[in-house]
Amino acid sequence: MAWKLRDYQRDCLKTIGDSYLLGVRRQLVSLPTGTGKTVVFSSFPGYFKMRKRMLVLAHREELLVQARDKILCANRDLKVEIEQAARKASPDSDVVVASVPTLGRANAQRLQRLDREEFYLLVVDEAHHSTAETYRRVLEYFGVFEPDTRKLLVGFTATPKRGDGQGLDAVFEEIVFSRNLPEMIESGYLSPIAGYRVETEVDLSKVRKRMGDFVVRQLAETVNVRARNRIIIDVHQEYLKQRPTLVFCVDVEHACNVAQSFSEAGVPSGVITGETPRNERAAILQQFRQGEIEVVTNCMVLTEGFDEPSVAGIILARPTRSNLLYTQMVGRGTRLHPDKKDVLVIDIVDLTKDRQVATLSGLFGLSSDFDLQGRTVEQAQDALRWVESHCPWVRADEAVSMEELRYRCTHVDLLGLETPEELRGLSRFAWTAVGRRHYRLGLAANEWLTASGTILDRWEVALHQGRRERPLGTFSQLRDAVGKADAFVESQRPESIRLVSRSTPWRRAPASAKQIQLLHKSGLHIPPGITKGQASHMISMLLGRR
Repeated sequence: MAWKLRDYQRDCLKTIGDSYLLGVRRQLVSLPTGTGKTVVFSSFPGYFKMRKRMLVLAHREELLVQARDKILCANRDLKVEIEQAARKASPDSDVVVASVPTLGRANAQRLQRLDREEFYLLVVDEAHHSTAETYRRVLEYFGVFEPDTRKLLVGFTATPKRGDGQGLDAVFEEIVFSRNLPEMIESGYLSPIAGYRVETEVDLSKVRKRMGDFVVRQLAETVNVRARNRIIIDVHQEYLKQRPTLVFCVDVEHACNVAQSFSEAGVPSGVITGETPRNERAAILQQFRQGEIEVVTNCMVLTEGFDEPSVAGIILARPTRSNLLYTQMVGRGTRLHPDKKDVLVIDIVDLTKDRQVATLSGLFGLSSDFDLQGRTVEQAQDALRWVESHCPWVRADEAVSMEELRYRCTHVDLLGLETPEELRGLSRFAWTAVGRRHYRLGLAANEWLTASGTILDRWEVALHQGRRERPLGTFSQLRDAVGKADAFVESQRPESIRLVSRSTPWRRAPASAKQIQLLHKSGLHIPPGITKGQASHMISMLLGRR
């Protein structure tokens, strides 16, 4: 073997073998772009001691060539050939790397050149395409769906979901091995991802949707305007100078116009589309690798099968609602390279009504409106975890930047801190949110009330006295539950009204030394100028969570 496998690649091979022995014949493997999916299946002949022929299916020439070269590199004694258009694999080839558009034609002439009984190990590269009719035709020919088959089908993809919502379980039985993007970045196998969010005045609300994403023609007409294209150039000049950069556009005209704008600004650039001749495409990419071209614009060409580790900048000039497509585009920059510390992703964000547009922050579980402002996703996630632990009064999920998080941790809004937003207008008392759908109102003499939402969408009110709990009622609406609790305070615990009222003067006095000491002891960050009411609220949070 020409390379040393990484630990997860070895684990993947073992899992595939173990799953086969357990009877799983149609397996799916999910690994992020840049983590060596091709390396894994290139190791199949040696690892599985292949006695029959192996078939690798792909839909693009770049993928075919990459697969052939890597399989040869790992298995120098095997004969590996491509079956595509004018190229025909010989009957004595050990591995056939085949074009699905070629094999999957309705007349089946090319398909029948391959003896179905000679191929026992089949691989589908970019397997999220496998539910297409051409793939199904090829796979059915080789008998992988037959109940008693002993053949092994393994699909590899970075995105085990299709943009049109069609499930891959129509082809594969089980995802036997999976690693996600954050795991691979944290483990040091992929480059950290930093980002900026750049908003425009372009309105996408009238662009129609089809199969889960924008209609390309209408999208291109809307975003391919000079002012927006100029923003792309300005963003590159501000954030991405000296970074090899890919710009993902909507269609051919958009890619050409953006490239033209770069040229007018004096930035060496090239454009690649599906119409670009093969030799011209190779020349542009070679110039890009050598640094003669700083920017390459493209439309739906470099999303798959393009492996250039030096890419350190990505501009998403093509809005998409598809996390699958978004992941593919961002993945072009995640490979490691000695000359880059991270890949910087620029989200060009337009106006939408439902805000259901894929963004970098949304891909990693942050608010889709969150602006990383040049920081990495990991840094933002670390900051959010710190805020959750040390500033529990802050609604981190509502923040849209690191600066806003920092501000919220040091400047406490009295009303916002002492009254959960969903309770404003429902109660005059200082309820505390201590969990999702769980509220607490501390009373005198070590008593407190709770209003808790149940899985049956009901609200339960209870009085707590130390470890004792006394139910006060169950209600269908939060308003009624809080009303019941407030009425209990007014009629049964009038001595606590001054304590729990939001308007009582003591809440605006400076926090006591005892309160500050307790909060410090609990490891919480103490905002400057904190009041007694705010400190009481934070202490109630701590008690409620315990």
